[in-house]
Amino acid sequence: LSAGPELSRRLATAQYVRTVDDPTATETFGARYVFADLDQWTLAANVRANLTLTPRLSFQLFAQPLISSGAYSAFKELDRPRTFDFTEYGSDGTTLSVEDGIFTADPDGAGQADAFSFRDPSFQFASLRGNAVLRWEYRPGSTLFLVWATETDDYEGQGEFQPRRAMSRLFEQRPNHFFRVKLTYWFDA
Repeated sequence: LSAGPELSRRLATAQYVRTVDDPTATETFGARYVFADLDQWTLAANVRANLTLTPRLSFQLFAQPLISSGAYSAFKELDRPRTFDFTEYGSDGTTLSVEDGIFTADPDGAGQADAFSFRDPSFQFASLRGNAVLRWEYRPGSTLFLVWATETDDYEGQGEFQPRRAMSRLFEQRPNHFFRVKLTYWFDA
């Protein structure tokens, strides 16, 4: 039996969000490149169990639960190519508003550039993948494999890291199950 749990946090100050065509954005070749700060948490594990019942009969089990959430904030645009200079929306004459998870940014306030909208890219994703294999060598060189695999996932458009909620929602989803049988037979010469 082995388990490899992992908890990680990633903080990014310039996570790409989207590109918006805008002919008034002459410094960035007719497009606005939108970035944001990202606070991402990931909780995952690889769980394996191997059981040898007899020299000819064995069972293997693998499970991989994963929960990842990302909260985006401080939306901004690139000022000039080949720099790490940004203008954060809501400052320096720009505006940013949000309503029902839709952000509206105006890169120059009352200027010539059109305002544009985009969905909040924040997310919470959960998945559970697993498989089990029963291997029976019913005669030397001849083997029967019974394989079961399952996968379930859930996506929610909010960025709070809530493992208990994510797992609860995950188990409400309908899983996909796959069954396979493989039979090999060794012919003696």
